[in-house]
Amino acid sequence: MGFSVSGSLVVVLLGLFIALSVYYGSVSNAMERVNDARLAQHEHSDGIHDADLNITSLSVVTSPSCGVELEVNNTGSTELTLNDTDLLLDNEYRPDWQADAVVDGETTGDEPDTDLWLPGERVSIDETGLDAAPRSVIVVSGPGVADTREVTAAC
Repeated sequence: MGFSVSGSLVVVLLGLFIALSVYYGSVSNAMERVNDARLAQHEHSDGIHDADLNITSLSVVTSPSCGVELEVNNTGSTELTLNDTDLLLDNEYRPDWQADAVVDGETTGDEPDTDLWLPGERVSIDETGLDAAPRSVIVVSGPGVADTREVTAAC
């Protein structure tokens, strides 16, 4: 064999080595991203599974204006935040209810200025200024769990 055949073989093998190293790097990075996405999805599913809330009391307020008072317990094992929790009255979103909500913890007592809602704590919500008593109250937390109560009283 002459130099041209040996030289071409070296060039071909060098090109094959470079191509395979690029291929391995891209496949490795792609699989790492897929595995990270699967892990994030499992963690999100665990968060939904571990979160739970329960409306423990609901009453209609007639004075000075029509409204509802409710207490909601975080019965799951995941901490929630009030800003990630939504209140719906008659399937209508109620904005800015979090400002007047009070978190009542067993160990810390009333915390009117906190956003953190730990497992076992209760949130007291007073929503007034309604035209009429709602037919239903829905509380939805950030991970996507909800509790619904029907309202039977009127203002």
